[in-house]
Amino acid sequence: MDRNKRYQTRTEKRKQNRFLNIAIGIVAVLILIITGDLLFGSDEKEKEGLFVSENKTKNENVKNNDDKAAIEKESGEEQEAAENEKAEDNTAEEKPEEEQKPEEEQEPEQAEGGGPDGPWEPIGTTQSEPHQKTYDDASQDWKEMTAALSYATAIPAEDMTILWLGNGGSEDTSVGRVQSKSKGTKYEVMLQWVPEKGWKPTSVTPN
Repeated sequence: MDRNKRYQTRTEKRKQNRFLNIAIGIVAVLILIITGDLLFGSDEKEKEGLFVSENKTKNENVKNNDDKAAIEKESGEEQEAAENEKAEDNTAEEKPEEEQKPEEEQEPEQAEGGGPDGPWEPIGTTQSEPHQKTYDDASQDWKEMTAALSYATAIPAEDMTILWLGNGGSEDTSVGRVQSKSKGTKYEVMLQWVPEKGWKPTSVTPN
């Protein structure tokens, strides 16, 4: 009886030990699972946070680059406009002096022929129509009549003295008497206004 009882006791202890070992193994496995989940879950969250942070940084960089490009483009357009304006100003400054003169100060082109023997052509004009004849020695009309007298007599303007210049008997005619300072020769010149072409000598008479 004692032998059987001892055998049963040993058998029960083995069963208890096996149960405890299984329980311990299950608990160990659960601990490993929970620990692994905590560790790997934390890594995934860190990776996700890093990914979100990197995307945010990239988006901010892209936005900053776009803003910088827009600013550079605007600055380039403003600089180009300023350079174009400067170039236009330089072009205006480089125009020949005669092109920048007011219309009334420009000199007409020199007509062909001339001299006491002719032939004579209208000397040209910068005046507009209808023409208004004037004998004011500061006017453009006076300057053009003086040029016509010089052209008709071949006396340079700086060598010519105007003895008299006035009405030639009609609205479109004038008459002038001039003298050469160096030679003393005198001439009477009849002038006829030709619309849009200026004063034309019609006769030159030595005096």
